[in-house]
Amino acid sequence: MRRFTSRRGLGTVVTTALMLTAVAILGSTIVAWSNGNLKVYETNLSNTATTNTNKINENLVIENVAFCINCGATSKNVINATITNIGTIPVQVTQIQVNSTAITSYYYKIASASSPSCPPPSGLSTCLPATILPNKSYLVSAAIPSSKTWASAKPDTITVTTARGSTYTIQAVPP
Repeated sequence: MRRFTSRRGLGTVVTTALMLTAVAILGSTIVAWSNGNLKVYETNLSNTATTNTNKINENLVIENVAFCINCGATSKNVINATITNIGTIPVQVTQIQVNSTAITSYYYKIASASSPSCPPPSGLSTCLPATILPNKSYLVSAAIPSSKTWASAKPDTITVTTARGSTYTIQAVPP
């Protein structure tokens, strides 16, 4: 009578080694890939949190709105407004609108140490974007296009937009 003994063959050992190697390589690849993705998501989350925190810390006040009719040789209607940064970080003003119309020309006034300097005086000059430091003010003299005029006793809406996307609005009634 013959006896059968159970012997492991070389194929079983090699197969097990190959499977363990494949699992180790795949596992290492997945861990490396997930770490890379985690870093990207962590960076995006950090940038978003910083941006939102800065939006909370930036704060502007639009005050001292004055309407000037027949001002200067090059502009008939000018709206003067003081923009004060009462926040804790510098704010960059990128756009000013009057009644949803973007202002592209600014009547030159005074550039001082507390406000960003505009181009040299030349009648109308563009002064944006302007960076306003904390606890500083900036005088803006917006030249209203001749086709647009304000109506007495009807409030005009002045909107200031910052580089971070914040908007600040005030309504003022012209004379």
